[in-house]
Amino acid sequence: MDEFGEEYGRRFVLLVDSRASKKAFQFDQALLMPTAGSYRALVDLARTEINPRIMRYLSQRWSEGTIESLSFFAVAAAVYARSVLDPPINIDIGRTLLRTIAACNRRCVQKTHPGGGCRAARNSMRHHLPKCIKLPSEISVIWGYLKRYIATGGAVCPSDAAGVQEAMKVNIRLRSDFSPEGSC
Repeated sequence: MDEFGEEYGRRFVLLVDSRASKKAFQFDQALLMPTAGSYRALVDLARTEINPRIMRYLSQRWSEGTIESLSFFAVAAAVYARSVLDPPINIDIGRTLLRTIAACNRRCVQKTHPGGGCRAARNSMRHHLPKCIKLPSEISVIWGYLKRYIATGGAVCPSDAAGVQEAMKVNIRLRSDFSPEGSC
């Protein structure tokens, strides 16, 4: 556990938006998440890339914190998709968030499952993030690629790799006569 404490915050991976904004974002390898400054920069980049009409609609449906959380995921995936992936993929962040809210609206209207949906559970017109908002499939797939990219220190893994665990796997071969010193 002490080793993890020493490693926290020491290993950063840069994700550079080489095609659009030319900004660099730092991600911590231990947490697989951006630093506080990079998180704020990703949220600010989302505000500039999302159409103001779409942003007004989103702010009517979601709280400010929900918009920040989801736009951070969408922008990080979009930056990775357009800067690191080969061939690059263009992700429209506003449309992605609109599809997310449409799926949430569809789940909230259906009251067949227990609780009915996040609006029914809170008895309000606004959506509640953990209850029913899910990332669209293309963002979650690219988010998995981004986590693998961060975990491996910026190495681009083949798309058929098993995941972060496979990319970070360590093979240990013990000799045949090995016995632990502290055995009973």
